[in-house]
Amino acid sequence: ALAMGLCVAMIAFVRLPSLKVSCLLLSGLLIYDVFWVFFSAYIFNSNVMVKVATQPADNPLDVLSRKLHLGPNVGRDVPRLSLPGKLVFPSSTGSHFSMLGIGDIVMPGLLLCFVLRYDNYKKQANSDSCGAPGPGNISGRMQKVSYFHCTLIGYFVGLLTATVASRIHRAAQPALLYLVPFTLLPLLTMAYLKGDLRRMWSEPFHSKSSSSRFLEV
Repeated sequence: ALAMGLCVAMIAFVRLPSLKVSCLLLSGLLIYDVFWVFFSAYIFNSNVMVKVATQPADNPLDVLSRKLHLGPNVGRDVPRLSLPGKLVFPSSTGSHFSMLGIGDIVMPGLLLCFVLRYDNYKKQANSDSCGAPGPGNISGRMQKVSYFHCTLIGYFVGLLTATVASRIHRAAQPALLYLVPFTLLPLLTMAYLKGDLRRMWSEPFHSKSSSSRFLEV
């Protein structure tokens, strides 16, 4: 519940201003994730990402009892905390668990929030211009497909691919390795075909009225 609350809070209060910032952020995190999962073992002799994600942390009650010398029996039965925050899903057989980090939810979620804002902005702009049609080389069916649904389906397919790859290789997989291409590539392709790529890339929203409770990246 705490991890889900953190995800909702991050997506609600952080705003990506453009597609350029979104691509730079997700690409950088993709390189970061791949390095610590696949290449950290060659430098640190262990998979740092997996070790950090699976290592339990000391319970504050146990630490406090030892600092205040309250006796050995005070924090003896206190369980250790499973940190950092992540979502853990049991497998169908119950033999092992699958983990999904908060960053694998929040970072693509920020992109989904951005395209949803752009869909609403474009819909409002079209209604103000009396329903002006889109580019002539795009079919009406594709014009009806929103960027949000395209990116959301890409996120689902990427997450499914990451799960299958983890089952096949029987090893931890960086989820962003699959989530970033499956979300960004369909979005960039659709934006190019619809003629919105240049606007989304630099200045997607002409009237920038950012509230103080929003934090732009």
